[in-house]
Amino acid sequence: LIYTIQNNLMFYSLDKLSAPVQQVLYQMKVITTAAIGVVMLDKRLTATQWASCCMLTMGVALVQWPRDSTMNDFSFGADQAKGFVAVLCACCTSGFAGVWIQKMLQQSGSSVWVRNVQLGLFGSAMGAVVVVVN
Repeated sequence: LIYTIQNNLMFYSLDKLSAPVQQVLYQMKVITTAAIGVVMLDKRLTATQWASCCMLTMGVALVQWPRDSTMNDFSFGADQAKGFVAVLCACCTSGFAGVWIQKMLQQSGSSVWVRNVQLGLFGSAMGAVVVVVN
C-alpha cells in the first residue's frame, strides 16, 4: 500500500516538476531513510555517515539554486511547491517502507521469499484497486 502511494506521489511530482529536478530531489530518500532508521530501529550512525547525509542535503540544495546571477526575482510557483511536497512525501514513504520491511523481517521467523510473495500479492491487489477506481 505504501509503495502504491509512493508511486502515485512520484507521478504527481513529475507532472509538477521537470524530470531532472524531480530526480535530484528524490535523492533525499537516502536522508529520510537514515533518519527513520535511527528512530525506528534505534540505529546509530557514525560521524562519517552523518557528514555524508549533510553533504547530500547541501548537494540537493545547490542543484536547485538558480544559476543565472542576474536573476534577482527567483520565483517558486504553486506547481513547483506542490511538486516539492509530493517528492518530499514520496521520500518519507520510501524511507518508512524500507525501514518497516527491515524491522518486520528481523522480527519475523518467516523466510524472505515468503515475505516477498505476501508483499507482492498485497501490493498487486492495491495497485489493481487504484487502476479500477481511476
